[in-house]
Amino acid sequence: MFENDQTIEELKQNMKDAGYTKEEIDAFIPIWQSKNKAESVRLLSKQRKVLLANIHKKQAELERIESLLNVARG
Repeated sequence: MFENDQTIEELKQNMKDAGYTKEEIDAFIPIWQSKNKAESVRLLSKQRKVLLANIHKKQAELERIESLLNVARG
């Protein structure tokens, strides 16, 4: 995790792409740089859970549309 050649700018962009705010990114960078693996994993896992919950919500919405389509098609 910490041994790769990812620059701080690449890390920031990856985090932005994953839905982190600028404030969250700015708070995370010092933790990453300190090589605090446990805290880094905790914070990354927290965002992963948020993203996964959003996926499940969108999946449920899609299933509702599919159900309505099936009814409309008769």
